[in-house]
Amino acid sequence: MIPGHVMRELRYIEVYTAKRIRNLRVGAYTSPQRGPGFDFDQHHAYREGDDVRRIDWNVTARMNAPFIRHTHAERELNVMMAIDVSRSMELGTGHSSKKEVMTFITGSLLFSALSDQINTGFLAFADRVIVSAPPRRTRAAAWNVLDQCWSAATTEPGGTTRLLPAIQHLVRTLRRTSVVFIVSDFITGEDVFASHDLAMLAARHDVIAVVPEDRGETSLPAGHGYLTIRDLESRRQMAVGLGGRARRRYADDVKRRREALTRSFYAVPMDHVFVPTDESPIEPILSLFARRMNGG
Repeated sequence: MIPGHVMRELRYIEVYTAKRIRNLRVGAYTSPQRGPGFDFDQHHAYREGDDVRRIDWNVTARMNAPFIRHTHAERELNVMMAIDVSRSMELGTGHSSKKEVMTFITGSLLFSALSDQINTGFLAFADRVIVSAPPRRTRAAAWNVLDQCWSAATTEPGGTTRLLPAIQHLVRTLRRTSVVFIVSDFITGEDVFASHDLAMLAARHDVIAVVPEDRGETSLPAGHGYLTIRDLESRRQMAVGLGGRARRRYADDVKRRREALTRSFYAVPMDHVFVPTDESPIEPILSLFARRMNGG
């Protein structure tokens, strides 16, 4: 069961996103392909072999010659959310844990899609695909996804992060063009970005990485001496020095990893956004959507 403080935040997000997020390259989506539909594209003079049922009689009467009306093909775009529920998402050194932020991100995307009448599906993964749900378009379905998301992150042992089983599942099962959000810290031993499966997924769909970042991952805490840390997935422990030299090395390592991850996203190519757990999880998502709407 989703705890009370998380439910309160999700209810706020439901109202907030309904007002703020109205387009995530979803919503008013027009296919570049012509075909049966309602959105007008253009007219052209009738040619032998054209479908006589598509003659625009109003234009034909004005031009004294038959003209065909072309429309954009109707094409419904789904949203699919792949959520990392591995043990590393339990990390939380700030106001919210990565698991909580993951749930808030999921909520903001779900409620945005719902307000735009978009079908949204869900997949939870760790070292394997744990649970998946086909695209739905009701408020009850959205809240059921959030409940499943929280339950999967709470009750499943999860293990290590493995993205490839989830990516392969999406390649096999997504039949309709979709916006695919992969919500994960992308901390994995796999060579994900060299994968043919990820390249295929990005070629067929619009793939966006959403990366929650905890402050404990990006900087060492204040103080002196040594800090004992434990890897949440491997359970391995180690001591880390808190001196100035260690801080600089740690900061340099974090910077290099972030830059390498960003380069890998661009190389696929797939869009991405980093979401700090000690700030609003909604605003970075809104900024991403605004940038995409403006062609940035």
